Amino acid sequence: MEDKKINLSAIKVGLLGDSSVGKTAICNSLMNIEFAEDMLSTIGSDRLETKFPLKNGQNIKLVLWDTAGQERFRSVALNALKAAQGVIIVFDVTNKASFENIGNWLQEIKDNLANPNLVLFGNKADLPDRQVTESDARKYAKKMNLEYFETSAKTKQGLNEGFSFLVNDIYDKTIEKDDEKNVKNKIDLKKKVKEPKGKTGCFGKKKK
Repeated sequence: MEDKKINLSAIKVGLLGDSSVGKTAICNSLMNIEFAEDMLSTIGSDRLETKFPLKNGQNIKLVLWDTAGQERFRSVALNALKAAQGVIIVFDVTNKASFENIGNWLQEIKDNLANPNLVLFGNKADLPDRQVTESDARKYAKKMNLEYFETSAKTKQGLNEGFSFLVNDIYDKTIEKDDEKNVKNKIDLKKKVKEPKGKTGCFGKKKK
């Protein structure tokens, strides 16, 4: 796509999913913070910022919202994502319950957010004792019209690919919306400056 300057200073992406699926670890990995096996659960939401490379070679500010998965913090988490352009739904491939709860998260997004771009991460793919196969995850993602990425916060598997897909998709769609807006503005402007019918003389009066 042709490179353009657009009115987009930052891309805001939130992570949603059950508790302990690795949302904080994914954020830390993207921020190049050393991986830790034992991490405290997020309370409410945390905001992080980093620079992220676009496929056109430019860098853009990426704002990450790491949210709590516990039920009692759900309203706080969703409120933090009101302005998010993208959401990553995360489940743990070693925890089938977190996979089965994806539908609930999709409904929460539908009920509370303004149609953000969505992708699905199957995290902890480096672990051997998985309960959700890659095949089953991909079938579900296809059924729900979601792009799916197998990820590991520990080894960084799939993280760059997943974030790159989402961030560039948001960027490209913003360009498309700007183009549509510019075309509409040009059409509206032409309508406003359309010449009146008939010839006019001095003071705008029609000549007989």
